[in-house]
Order: sequence, then structure tokens, then C-alpha cells
Amino acid sequence: MKTNIICLDIDDCIFPSNQNYFGKTTDALEVLEINLKRLVMILEKYDLKLFMTSSWYHLYDYEAGCNGKLIPLDTSRKQFQYDNEIKKAHDLIVKYIEKYFIGMSSGDRSQDIINLLQDENYNKIIVMDDWDLQKECDLSDRALYIPMYGYIDGNVGFMIQKFMMENTKVLRRSYY
Repeated sequence: MKTNIICLDIDDCIFPSNQNYFGKTTDALEVLEINLKRLVMILEKYDLKLFMTSSWYHLYDYEAGCNGKLIPLDTSRKQFQYDNEIKKAHDLIVKYIEKYFIGMSSGDRSQDIINLLQDENYNKIIVMDDWDLQKECDLSDRALYIPMYGYIDGNVGFMIQKFMMENTKVLRRSYY
């Protein structure tokens, strides 16, 4: 049976910055937790798995044989000691979505997506990212790109629902 996956960016995609043009905020972790709760609902409703395309891949040692565990690298453990917000974000990610991961970026998210599209083990691929990867990698009819800028809302749910219910991809535009 083929697996359906979400290629997930984290920073600026579902974990917004507290540095904004209108001033500094303090609610990024709250927004992340809301997004993670919504993401779990999506993952469970459509039986999806996760592939981390985020630059956060450099924080973890991930091996499929570790039952989907995100194992912080030694350098990450040190960073977690000095950056309380990143540590709390890590803890939320582990709490909500760690068990859904099936892979992690090699460092080039465009190439990662191309490789996943070429892999016969994967059926539908949803790319949630703040980079416009449609231009960098030729997304096939098996892939849906959703531009994400901080919040999983009803439009994101609509696009995923439509894509998962169709045999081929018709929806390739953004509602943002």
C-alpha cells in the first residue's frame, strides 16, 4: 500500500516568528501548538505521514529504524539549553507529531520532494512550505503545494480535502 505524506516546513510555516513589522509578539509557541493540533487532525483524517523538509532537520538525527523518533543532535541539546523557545517548540513537536514522521530532509528540500515524487512507495504528496517550491521542483499531479505563512486555517483544510478526494490533482492554485 502506498503512503500519502505531507512535506512539512516548520519555521515561518507553522511556527511563526515573534519578530514582526508591527512589533515583537510573544505568541509564536501558542500559534505553533494550535497548528500542531490541527495538523494532527489532518494527519489522522487522511492517514498521512510526515516528511520534514524544514531547515530544522539540522537539529535532529533521524533514522526510520528509530520508530519515528526525533533524536536531538548534541549541538541541538546545547542550543536547547540556551534558546528556551526553540526547546519548547521541540517539546511541542515531539508531543504532537513525532510519531507521524517517516523521514527527514537531506538538506535540499527541492531535491527531497523530487526524490519522494520518484519513489513508487508514495502516492499523494502535500507540500506545506513558505518557499514557492512549485518553481524549483516540477510538482506532478500527485503533489499539492500549499503556501504556508504561520497558520493552518480553513483554506488549508479545504485544499487538502479537495486534493485527497480527487483521483488526480486539479487544484494547483493558492487561495492566499
